[in-house]
Amino acid sequence: MAAVGVWAAYDGAAALSRFLLFLPGVFFVLIAAPLGARCSQRSGEAWLVMLANFLALGVALLYLFSRGVFVQLIEGASNPLFIMLRWSDNQTAQTLAITLPFTIYALWLGATQHRRVIGLIGAFTLVVVLGALLITGSRGAGIGVASGLALAFYLLLRYNVVMDNAKTFRWRWFIDGCVVLLVGTLLAFYIAIIVWPSLDAQLGVSAQGGSAFSRIALWRETISLIPDYFYTGSGLASTAMVYSTYAYLVHVPYLSHAHNLYLQVALEQGIPGLIAWLGLVATTLFYVINVLRVANSRQRMLVLTSLASLIALSVHGLFEADLYFSSFAAIVFFAPASALWSATMIYRSALIENSTIERTYGRTMLSLFFGVFLPVLLVLLAPGAPARWEANLGAVMQTRAELSIYRWPEWSFQDQVRRQAPDILAPAESHFGAALTLDPLQPTAHRRLGEIALAQGDLIHAREHLSAAYAVAPHVRATRQLLGEIYALDGDVERTVQLWKGLDMSQGQLMVREWWYEAFGEPEQLERLTDAIRAYMRTG
Repeated sequence: MAAVGVWAAYDGAAALSRFLLFLPGVFFVLIAAPLGARCSQRSGEAWLVMLANFLALGVALLYLFSRGVFVQLIEGASNPLFIMLRWSDNQTAQTLAITLPFTIYALWLGATQHRRVIGLIGAFTLVVVLGALLITGSRGAGIGVASGLALAFYLLLRYNVVMDNAKTFRWRWFIDGCVVLLVGTLLAFYIAIIVWPSLDAQLGVSAQGGSAFSRIALWRETISLIPDYFYTGSGLASTAMVYSTYAYLVHVPYLSHAHNLYLQVALEQGIPGLIAWLGLVATTLFYVINVLRVANSRQRMLVLTSLASLIALSVHGLFEADLYFSSFAAIVFFAPASALWSATMIYRSALIENSTIERTYGRTMLSLFFGVFLPVLLVLLAPGAPARWEANLGAVMQTRAELSIYRWPEWSFQDQVRRQAPDILAPAESHFGAALTLDPLQPTAHRRLGEIALAQGDLIHAREHLSAAYAVAPHVRATRQLLGEIYALDGDVERTVQLWKGLDMSQGQLMVREWWYEAFGEPEQLERLTDAIRAYMRTG
């Protein structure tokens, strides 16, 4: 799917660079198991824990230097090399969240296995990492670490204590059910907040309500944009201008990523890419759980530490996507999965006597098929798939045609490209037309054709397509803003204000539209739009 993301992207060079960053990460995952199998238990434990601790220590120190905590110890803190090595708050927090379990494991090794050097390094790293984490102020990282450690501790008790007692069999399944129910409830609540804006009033959520609440609004915009690129994604390294052009309707980059790992993968690599990622994670967890059943108490410690790291990344991914987006993705993003496979294979020779581990591998491969390829196949065969595919192709063609030549300030507006270079949009319009032939209610095709018609001054077709898109998907922000604009040009101020009510216009969207009509519209159109904007502003 990453290769498809290179094809779909409007900036092929940037997409290829991102693709090449992912390749080493995939390579690390592939070689993690063979490397782990070649190590003895003692050396394998030492290598894995030390690599994780040195990574955590290096990132934490770079971050602290960049924040000026130790800036008096160095000279030239503003030189280009220092700036290049600077890590952002969220990027640092996500990296430290997935390495923190290994610092704790280093302390455990030092205390129980008399490996004092590892224990001392772990203690020093833990102090530095906790200090850096506190300075980042990342609540998502705290939730991720707490979730990973809590699950690891629960599984440690379950397998080391409870499974040794036959009398606790029923209690074990009861507690497992409670844990699954708790996780499912929390996840359902998280999804409900994003999917149903009707809960905003009860929860006090608004786009201007601070970082956490503004991200909820961003996630909703991303969910509305994902269907446009359902199968292929919008392309690697394309998020910033795709957001600006097709979601927020501004003419310069506004947001670089979705602040959510799963939505970011779905937007750039499509729903099949997200399913493949989730399926691979689920398959890995399935294999690890079966390893835990046959491992002894010491072997479980390293496996559970690696599992806690993966859970920390997965949970923090609900709130951030910095490692996926950053240039260090290949080094850090794939680290938890690599560590987990290495940890399970370090003890493989000790577990191989138990034939269960061989059967587990076969079941893992079977679950890989049902967990990845079968869902992707079902997505491709779902009702409405042919029309959705045509709309997806149209959206990709439009994005590549428009954004490959649009550069601000050489072009003042994206609509200028649509008006002055209409021929480049012919392939995209052809696919949108095919989508509407297959499904007359296809919302992506209607909205995109309405955007193009409005930019070209064809208000009749713009109203027709945008009204159809609004009837099918009234929650899409871009549809509401542009349809409200058409009503404003008709002089229907009341309907304009009704459609715009509740939209986040804080990025100057309405001012940009005034500029557009001032430069390319008619005086009467500008006057009517200005009257509607004033009426909207009076409503607060």
